[in-house]
Amino acid sequence: MSKVEMGTAHNLTSETNKAFVTQFAGNENTSILRLADVGDLVNTQRLAERLGVTPQAIYKAVRDQRMFSLDAGGRTKLYPAFFGDQGLERTQLEAICKELDRLPGASKWQFFTTPRLSLSKKSPLDALRKGRFEDVMAAAKAFKEA
Repeated sequence: MSKVEMGTAHNLTSETNKAFVTQFAGNENTSILRLADVGDLVNTQRLAERLGVTPQAIYKAVRDQRMFSLDAGGRTKLYPAFFGDQGLERTQLEAICKELDRLPGASKWQFFTTPRLSLSKKSPLDALRKGRFEDVMAAAKAFKEA
């Protein structure tokens, strides 16, 4: 181990770790709120209206792992607006969410929105719009196991 690595490891304390985690959580929350500001994340009521369902149906879909939410601080949950996108098949989105199992909402968001080499540098959402459901399912399995 180099002196730099030793010094870094030596300086880690529970206090510095807590500070890092707090800062990381704050950055994540800021990112989530920014996504809400531009309409990429929506509240329960807005998503329910877009889908023509009740808020209770949204909560049940999350419990059943067919949908997911992101924590926006406190008890506020926000949902990806893409669940209400007419260009995507909801049953396909739900199947992929179930495949991603119990990964945190932020991880699922990252999966759906980040370009993947296995999808020709397209995001899973873009690949789904092009009819590549099986490819996206394979990418979800690999993502879950990574």
